[in-house]
Amino acid sequence: MTELIAYLHGRKNWTPAQIPGDKITCLNYSFAKIKGLSLGEDVPNIQKISEIRTLYPHLKINISIGGWAADCFSDAAVSQRNRETFSSEIVKFIKKYNFDGVDIDWEYPGSALGGIKARTEDAKNYTAFLKLLHTKLHAETKEYILSAAIGADADLIDSLAVDGQYSYTQYLDFINVMTYDLRGSWTNITGHHANLYAYPQENGALSANQAVKQLLSHHVPASKIVVGAAAYSRDWYTFDEPNTQPIIGKTAHSNGTHTTDYNDLKLILKKHPTNCHWDNNALAPYYFDGEVFMSFEDTKSIASKAEFVHQNNLGGLMLWELSLDAESELIYAAAETLFPTKKD
Repeated sequence: MTELIAYLHGRKNWTPAQIPGDKITCLNYSFAKIKGLSLGEDVPNIQKISEIRTLYPHLKINISIGGWAADCFSDAAVSQRNRETFSSEIVKFIKKYNFDGVDIDWEYPGSALGGIKARTEDAKNYTAFLKLLHTKLHAETKEYILSAAIGADADLIDSLAVDGQYSYTQYLDFINVMTYDLRGSWTNITGHHANLYAYPQENGALSANQAVKQLLSHHVPASKIVVGAAAYSRDWYTFDEPNTQPIIGKTAHSNGTHTTDYNDLKLILKKHPTNCHWDNNALAPYYFDGEVFMSFEDTKSIASKAEFVHQNNLGGLMLWELSLDAESELIYAAAETLFPTKKD
């Protein structure tokens, strides 16, 4: 079965009625945070989960643990004793709140990015932790889902390998590849942040296609790989030579730190349609008005990713994050391609 997975941030502004539960197959509720060797009970708006279940009884709802700059994973996975306690606490948590599974969002094992604690042995401990959590979940009567979010950069993907093997993947039902933020706050060189394919400009090799091919080359089952999409842009400001083309690969006066939610972005695009462009190499849109360059996803690029999922028999498509696209335009575009309505 092809999955259409959406992340939903508990601290954002949304109502259960806004969730497109008739289009998605799985909702990853974000985030639970690690407190020592257990999960904190302060998950925002967790009481709304029951309302979503009432509206969409078929919908699988998982708890996502971690997120960007979420610490304590390295300590929780560092020893067999810690892993035993932590994995048992996760099982207790999902049973208490009636979740259908758990999504592990450790960004990233072995890396101190975001200011988190990291160890050289994190990849080995990550694999051991997932193995143990998989075992504990499968010991339950209910069939629980275990997934993980991973980075799309080639080095980040390789950093999870143990002895050259992507062993951790055997314990996961889905691997949610974050094929967005491929360019961003760390560079003032413009580029696509969620492109499907490579493009010729600087650092253009980074792409969803590259990440998927890397996983497949290490014998990761295609049915486990979920391609990521983003409901926000990455923005660069001010250029010395704004009229020089192509604008992709040019140096801006700012890094791509600023983001614009799709809710606001689509209003800008509608108001200034002549500033919107399409890259046929990357299969990705961008906006440029002489002052601001914005890399984003739209319904066309989302449909392209969904078609890519079909062509490669992948597990599905996922979106970060639902509240950023309150009218669910991107989800509807994905669903239309992933689950085409049968015609008489």
